[in-house]
Amino acid sequence: MLLARRVEDRARQAAEAAAPVIWMLGKTQAGKTAIVAALTGDSRAEIGQGFAPCTRESRLYDVPPEAPVVRFLDTRGLGEARYDPAEDIAFCESQAHLLLAVMQASDPDQGAVLRVVREARRRHPEWPLVVAQTGLHRLYPPGATHAETWDEAEAPEALRRALETQRRLFDGLGARCVPLDFTEEEMGLSPRLYRVEALREALETASAEVAVALRRIDTDEGQDRLVRQARRTVYAYAALAGGAGAVPVPLAGLGGLATLQALMLRALAERFGVAWTRRDWAEFIGSLGTGSLLGVGLRYGLAEIFKLIPGVGTVLAGAANAAAAAALTTALGEAAIAYLSRRRLGQAASARELREVFAATLRDAWAR
Repeated sequence: MLLARRVEDRARQAAEAAAPVIWMLGKTQAGKTAIVAALTGDSRAEIGQGFAPCTRESRLYDVPPEAPVVRFLDTRGLGEARYDPAEDIAFCESQAHLLLAVMQASDPDQGAVLRVVREARRRHPEWPLVVAQTGLHRLYPPGATHAETWDEAEAPEALRRALETQRRLFDGLGARCVPLDFTEEEMGLSPRLYRVEALREALETASAEVAVALRRIDTDEGQDRLVRQARRTVYAYAALAGGAGAVPVPLAGLGGLATLQALMLRALAERFGVAWTRRDWAEFIGSLGTGSLLGVGLRYGLAEIFKLIPGVGTVLAGAANAAAAAALTTALGEAAIAYLSRRRLGQAASARELREVFAATLRDAWAR
């Protein structure tokens, strides 16, 4: 149990160190939490949960929480006279990959946000800057709706002037400005999440690292939310498993890989609100087929033995096992999702279905 906890802690630390950080700067009610929820599809953000304090004025939101692939840093003190950004800037020195300034389009008083942005860019001019201009509907005339195709030249005059005024604040800072809107269902505006894809595109264009992270937590509305969130957990652990497989010390990766996979299966069960029993475990592994598991395990084990060859053998075997570990972990995770999602509904997944999911995912992973 102690060993598993240590591996889990190290896995999370490795994920945290590798995950890009989006530092969100904005006054209260600017729409920062709504943006996190829209980009990740994570219900924790929608209800204001999932944020963990990290400094006196800021909090972090990890997606997924077990082994994050992206982290959102929310600074809460902006607009307050007592706020000093020095601590947050210091915290972000080695972590932030992108600045996301969030502001209500109808609020011209953005001096507090601008001061922090300028100081952060002075210290780190390499950090990309995206400005999200939210609350567009507040400046619509009565009875107006979202334009089907956004054309700022055709926007209501009050809205157009407000957007232009805010943009001029960021002249010379290389900011990408994106107007967008979030509304409650009862307001009758459609779509409720207006131009979220434009914000996603701006973030992906601004940072390659953020682009990769956001694609790994893609929010497909046609996919069950719980399954989507579970899949993020699988991808995060697969990346960590690849790191375990690449360990240059012969046979050292075996124990780490097995522990990481066990932690992943436990995390998936927690996501679905079920628990693994010995019977479940035997049924699940039996459904996958011992032949398939032994085949991949043998391939992995042989590569571990080749690490005994100094120099090139260690390097080549490490690369091969990194791919094998990631592929096996992904396939195991996808099969577990199929199994646990059925269990949650009181249904039984057929052995054939699980084998097909495992084999198909393994083939796709090897093909990459």
